Amino acid sequence: MLSWNRKDTWVCVFDILGFKAAMTEADKDFPRAMLTSQLDDIYETLEFDAMTEGKLEFLGFSDTIVIFSPDLQIGSYPWFLLQCIHTIERSFPVRLPLRGAISVGTAFTSVNPPIIIGPSFLEAYDYCEDQDWIGLLLTPSATLRLRDSGLEPLRHDFVNDTIPLREKTSENVLAYRFQNGEANFECPYLVFLKEMMHFAPETAKPKYSRNNGIH
Repeated sequence: MLSWNRKDTWVCVFDILGFKAAMTEADKDFPRAMLTSQLDDIYETLEFDAMTEGKLEFLGFSDTIVIFSPDLQIGSYPWFLLQCIHTIERSFPVRLPLRGAISVGTAFTSVNPPIIIGPSFLEAYDYCEDQDWIGLLLTPSATLRLRDSGLEPLRHDFVNDTIPLREKTSENVLAYRFQNGEANFECPYLVFLKEMMHFAPETAKPKYSRNNGIH
């Protein structure tokens, strides 16, 4: 019998760029072993963070990874944002291109079987899937919650430049700049993006070239 757990939380949804193409090769030993190694690296770091901090919850299915803060208090946001940033940063060296979106609100999860529903998850999922690059977004619910609490994300490495969304409006959607507060230096992750773009299918290469999401 399903047992639902309500979460009032900050939530981030990540997906893996090019996962569908990788799955067409999954019956071959090398692509499957490589993907297994990449995913193991990401999940091991999430498990380490969860054990050391005691706050992080996460689940994964197919090409989607979801992480949750312990609550939706504004005080939980800075630490949670840091975990989201670190997750994407860790994905570059293992050549696993992630894009993510952060929302806030209510979600319901079931452990057995693993299911997640609710407005915060759906908003994060929709914006994650809709962005046509590699990057990390704040969805409208997250941006408005921060501003209502007196925090302006544009002062903390977020930008509202033109964000390549396929269908959704970019109103109150902000993108994180992976600059570690440095405005005048090239993002250190561009070298990984260029390498991944080289090996990506032709149809996916434009997503890598739209790299304002990380610098």
